[in-house]
Amino acid sequence: MDRRVALTLFATTGLCLGLASPTSAQTLKDQLIGTWTLVSNVEKYQDGKERNTFGPQGKGLLILDRTGWFSLQLIGGDRPKQTGRPDNPIGPAVTYFGTYSVGEGDKSLVFKVQGSTNPNFEGTEQKATISIIKGDDMTYVRAPIPSPEGPFVPTLTWKRAK
Repeated sequence: MDRRVALTLFATTGLCLGLASPTSAQTLKDQLIGTWTLVSNVEKYQDGKERNTFGPQGKGLLILDRTGWFSLQLIGGDRPKQTGRPDNPIGPAVTYFGTYSVGEGDKSLVFKVQGSTNPNFEGTEQKATISIIKGDDMTYVRAPIPSPEGPFVPTLTWKRAK
């Protein structure tokens, strides 16, 4: 076989194999980047009881940008209209922003909170574990939180905004 023919066959085979093999799968961070709308925010208790934290009409938005910044807003859906001072916020509502990191191995999403409507969150890290990420659907769970009714696990489900 001619040397040029052998080299051409080798190069063509390599090119075909390169096209046939899938490129590296998207990283978890790549899958998370974008804008997400809240589907549900449920407190799951050890006794099996569940409570929708911000009510059945709760609203929320989570923005995770490519450079590592985030913004998260959660607002109760059954809030009465305001009367009196228009600058007096009515809850339930919590918002926070800052930077985030993603742990590919343990599927962690860590929010490093810089500012929040809850001053106790400022300067903290809020860690969640991604339990579902499939297409436009994502669910993450937080570590158990103590409460008078017993510890509960916050479980937030999101849908990618379109």
